[in-house]
Amino acid sequence: MSLTHSSNSAHGIRRHGRMRLGEDILLARHGDNIASLRLDRRANRMVATLRDGSIDCASNSVLASAPSPMARLGAQLHAVRTDTASVSRSDARTLIRFSLVWLLISAVLAVGVIWAVTASGNAEMVNSALTYPAY
Repeated sequence: MSLTHSSNSAHGIRRHGRMRLGEDILLARHGDNIASLRLDRRANRMVATLRDGSIDCASNSVLASAPSPMARLGAQLHAVRTDTASVSRSDARTLIRFSLVWLLISAVLAVGVIWAVTASGNAEMVNSALTYPAY
């Protein structure tokens, strides 16, 4: 039952135009017990006064879903590019430089250990150096 086609529209509520979401929710909750409806524009909700004098409210908007991970990543990258993120661009560059230096040192040490072991000619040491999980 909608408010525009109410069976008791002579002393009930009669409205024209589109039905708001809050109005539909209140009709589902209370049906013929609604005495009057009004729109609270500031809070974007419908307020119903019931026949017993009580008041009920329902929002006119459906809660937005959370942004997708790709949208969040895009927003974070945009914040870093515009230097409005919690981590500044200079801090990010410094962290990247330290990470690259650490990667370079680790690669040089791993290659150095493998080269030293293969230069020794001992097959057991080569096998243990290549299967050791530390590098």
